[in-house]
Amino acid sequence: SSPSLVSSPSLVSSPCTPFSSPQTPPSLSSSSSIVHLVPSMDLLVDNSSVPSNSSSPSSSLLSSISSFLPSPSSPSPSSSPSSLNDSSFSLHSDGCDYFNSSCLCHTEYQFYEWRERVLLGLLALPIIAFGLIANLTSVRIFTHRLMSSSSINWYLAVLSASDSLILLSSFFVLSLPRVGEFLTVWSFNYVSYSVTPYMYGMMMAAQTCSVWMTVGVSIHRYIGVCHPYKAPNLLPNQRVAYFITCIILFSCVFNMTRLFEVHVSNVCHRYNIDFELPSLAPTLMRLNGLYMKIFFGWAYTVVMFALPFTLLIVLNTMVLMAVRKSRRMHALCSTNDDLSKRAERKERQTSIMLIAVVILFLICNSLAFLVNIMENFGMESEFFKTLVMFSNFLVIINASCNICIYLLFSEKYRLLLHHYVLCECSTQADLLVNSVIAS
Repeated sequence: SSPSLVSSPSLVSSPCTPFSSPQTPPSLSSSSSIVHLVPSMDLLVDNSSVPSNSSSPSSSLLSSISSFLPSPSSPSPSSSPSSLNDSSFSLHSDGCDYFNSSCLCHTEYQFYEWRERVLLGLLALPIIAFGLIANLTSVRIFTHRLMSSSSINWYLAVLSASDSLILLSSFFVLSLPRVGEFLTVWSFNYVSYSVTPYMYGMMMAAQTCSVWMTVGVSIHRYIGVCHPYKAPNLLPNQRVAYFITCIILFSCVFNMTRLFEVHVSNVCHRYNIDFELPSLAPTLMRLNGLYMKIFFGWAYTVVMFALPFTLLIVLNTMVLMAVRKSRRMHALCSTNDDLSKRAERKERQTSIMLIAVVILFLICNSLAFLVNIMENFGMESEFFKTLVMFSNFLVIINASCNICIYLLFSEKYRLLLHHYVLCECSTQADLLVNSVIAS
């Protein structure tokens, strides 16, 4: 359970037409590259509007940022392709740089690549819709009185809620502008670019919460399975509630600066589509080399990838080994106690379900980890941009599909879902709830 960002057309939303004399670009270190959003939301802006000089020390930073911003303008016919490479920071050698919000620099809308429109627009849209319904349903089920009696379901309820926020923000930041372009309904793009600065911060906080809630449920299950006699003292309900609250607060505080990384610099008329669209631009803080190096180069990599991935792999490997050992011991000790067998089977299914949630998380976020490493080492290319696109798509899938695991492994979840489908007021629904209590 990331999502980097500005909706796909350009950094300061668009390449420019001739405007003024060139400006001297601020110096940026090569280590100041941007880390991807969810976990890599770099696709928000089209890189074709950003200087592509690979020898420039700031090229990796700009290419990442540019994937955030919305539709920029394209260079005027008088601007040759080489003019885009004359400066490491200016979009053109004519003065339209990332800090220039003049509409003279944002005159044309730059279209997304067709594969982005298909993958992050047309294909992602139904997945997001399904995921939102599934996650909201999961929140209701895990907070039901029959499920909330187990504190481990508290983690799953918050995980479902944070996944819902990831999907909601992904819809506005990634899917809506691409669908708007496909349907030529430009008001979709207007709404997307207007809310992107806020949705970006919410997306990153929700992604952090989702990642660490997955770690939290793994720690909880490790203690319950590997140290069952210590679990009552280590995991009282009050301590679990405090731990979950700390994760939520940490996720918000850690991503507080995200709200100040991107802003709407202007609203300009795009002549090639005859529509006014906001221009998104990175703030000076987002382009600060020290901030990028410390926050994105180290803190983000450790907090969002290295540490949680290590904990998840180690803890769940130990849980899996304990479950297999327990299964062998019960096979050797034959007993006619059906109640004991049923309880042991439920515990084993719960452990396997949570391991499956972690495996899905690792599969869907491993590509984002790879993209993060590539960006930290300045390995940007067209292939890199393709990886970012698929990374964002996998994060959307991860946030949408946990319900499939719950349905596969949890009988109680299936019964409660049936209960809500039938409507809580029906007699048959009451019978289902009573059967869950009796079991």
